[in-house]
Amino acid sequence: MTRSIRNRLYPLKFAPRVEEKIWGGEKLKGLPGVEARGESRIGELWVVWGGLAVTNGAWRNRTLNSLVDEFPDEILGSAASKEPNTLFPLLVKLIDAHDTLSVQVHPDDDYARAREHQPFGKTEMWHVLEAEAGASIIHGVKRPLDRAELKQSLDRGTLAEELESVQVARGDTIFLPAGTIHALGKGIMVYELQQSSDLTYRLYDWGRKEAGVPRELHVEKSLDVARLEPVAVHKIQPVELREAAYRRRFLCACRYFAAELLDTEAPTLQQTRRRFHVITVLDGSVSLRSGESEELILRSLESALVPAGLPEYEVRPTGDRCHLVKAYVPDLREDVVAPLLAAGVPANEVAQLGGDPKYSDLSPLIAVELH
Repeated sequence: MTRSIRNRLYPLKFAPRVEEKIWGGEKLKGLPGVEARGESRIGELWVVWGGLAVTNGAWRNRTLNSLVDEFPDEILGSAASKEPNTLFPLLVKLIDAHDTLSVQVHPDDDYARAREHQPFGKTEMWHVLEAEAGASIIHGVKRPLDRAELKQSLDRGTLAEELESVQVARGDTIFLPAGTIHALGKGIMVYELQQSSDLTYRLYDWGRKEAGVPRELHVEKSLDVARLEPVAVHKIQPVELREAAYRRRFLCACRYFAAELLDTEAPTLQQTRRRFHVITVLDGSVSLRSGESEELILRSLESALVPAGLPEYEVRPTGDRCHLVKAYVPDLREDVVAPLLAAGVPANEVAQLGGDPKYSDLSPLIAVELH
């Protein structure tokens, strides 16, 4: 990286993409950059994504993907070598489920590329921001099924009897690897971190209609990609790695992304180590600054991208404290497995950060590290 390019880098903020949905609500209205008609129902706010335009600094009005295309190493850092093309690999959303979403499933990378000619499948995670009392999600099936049994339950109208319902509360984290049958329930608002894909196959939609017409289903593709065995881990248990100046908890980690929850009352210096960081403030507000770059203020539910080419940046609460998520594309051994095991965290607690330890991307790395 040339010095001239490094000097041009700074934390980037974006104009969000507003997605109106039949199941959406009112909670995302009024956030910065959100323009919606009074009767509209906002389901999703895409806050960091390759197609969004920068709203601050010298690169104002440039899309993130255009910057990645021109400066892949400076924006993506170590993630640049992992991607099949020069696209930003992650998508961060805020989702407001005023009503229950469709029962759906997402394809993995291989299926997305072979059948949809898309670069990414869709593995994702949810971190619950708000949940009404008794609110629940669908997360997998109750018992092992085969394709014929699942299709039969659809034909008979008994699919709901086969699906696992899990109550959730504020602060819960759920991992949804591609292929997981799932639905976000009524009265829940989440932070969603996922691969940069909008490939969603609706398996069932409660007989719902849009403009008087039943919503489109994608039964055969859903059956192609669905995992038809129960999910062993419904909620990820956060794992804390103690830092002197702030509280740091790992929420989730897989080959595609990692997410950490940071709580701090004082300014802290974050090292990027050639990883881009996506910062989303959950409570309070913060100032982000790197070197001589202009200060960027993020308020509650606002996000920004710190390019990988910035070696370090300061996170400074503008009030008493701040509560934020830091997301990035990890080197799982270097960023997650080795430091947590070295800190004395039990291997099974580390493995479950990637969901079911039998399938977790962390499990084989832990086995190597321990032996």
